[in-house]
Amino acid sequence: MTKSTLRQAYDILIKVYKDNTYLNLLMKKNSHAGVAKIVYGVLEKHYELNYIIDSLAEKKPKLNIRVMLLIASYCLLYLNTPYNVVLNGISELAQSLGKSALKPFLAAITKKIDEKNYQLPKKNNKEYMEVKYNLPSFLVGLFRKDYPNNFEEIINAKSYDRVHIIAKCGDKTVLEAEPTAIKTQTGYFVKNNKEISLLSFLGKATYMSYGSSLIAQSIPIGCGEKLLDTCAAPGGKSVFLAERGAKVTSCDIHEHRVKLISDYAKRMNTKLDNICKRDATKYYEKWQEHFDIVLVDAPCSGLGVLETRRDVIFNRTYQDILNLASLQLTILNNVKNYVKKGGLLVYSTCTIFSMENGDNVEKFLQQNNDFRLEKIELPYQNDGTIQFLPDGKGMGGFYLCHMRRI
Repeated sequence: MTKSTLRQAYDILIKVYKDNTYLNLLMKKNSHAGVAKIVYGVLEKHYELNYIIDSLAEKKPKLNIRVMLLIASYCLLYLNTPYNVVLNGISELAQSLGKSALKPFLAAITKKIDEKNYQLPKKNNKEYMEVKYNLPSFLVGLFRKDYPNNFEEIINAKSYDRVHIIAKCGDKTVLEAEPTAIKTQTGYFVKNNKEISLLSFLGKATYMSYGSSLIAQSIPIGCGEKLLDTCAAPGGKSVFLAERGAKVTSCDIHEHRVKLISDYAKRMNTKLDNICKRDATKYYEKWQEHFDIVLVDAPCSGLGVLETRRDVIFNRTYQDILNLASLQLTILNNVKNYVKKGGLLVYSTCTIFSMENGDNVEKFLQQNNDFRLEKIELPYQNDGTIQFLPDGKGMGGFYLCHMRRI
């Protein structure tokens, strides 16, 4: 528990809580095991630790003080770090931040935590569910509403100890890089190592979640279909579909996201017909009934991949989800115009809640009687929609829908 470890953990947590910075991006820049243990631990026990701190402090601490106490609490309660080590470390951290005057307060709260001079919420309290599931109460309510019989299983799904890749280099090369690789319908589950990273760097393989790859695999490609990927960054599905033979136009709303698509295609040595900046909510006359297939991998809450993106819960409110659902429907009602008669509209998200998934599809079909659900050719029973659920074995919470224009 060095001064450097605590400071790095503090800086990362501040960016997550204050700036809503994606944790996976922050952790790519920091591979120190001690830092990762503290950061992930604090986030996994966020509601419990915050409840303890708020119950012991006379008034709610400001964010910078709270983060120091969160780190101290986690080290005491879950890493079994001795009290004097934690107190010295947090005191040094406060001093390095120019907060030496807070040392007595930090010492008092830390001592109470070490002595377990607190009580966790009882079952009849709203906070009980938040602490139990480490989720805001509104999200617990959504889980229970949509999945009354298995919501706990979904919430508690663990992250898999393998990553999923799609490989251009064949079984032999993958197995040489990772002998325990497990073949899937679209690629491989592998233990991440330097050899796999090298295959990705060289464009011989690419990391893509299993759910995302199934969405791309589900799209029927014969030869030369014109396909529009409307919200395409970072570009994985566009590249995968181009490699299967589609003529892909790949776009996104921001210039930096368009560059991600371009960089991805370049790394994989795959040609996309067109890469452009385009707002999927704005009508573009040139594309009217121009495409055989339109893919809407919509911006969403990301709440289907909590096992790998636990920080997403700190960046979402109920109103955010309502706003996203409205945006998704707006995108669908715009890009439908780009689908040829007889063409296919594909809608997908990485969330599991009906308000972003089935409810939106139902509204869209009610408003557009020239579209019909079409069975998805994947080995899952379906009527044109599939809801994948987190299973702790590599599958995340993804939604997929195929609609044919008639």
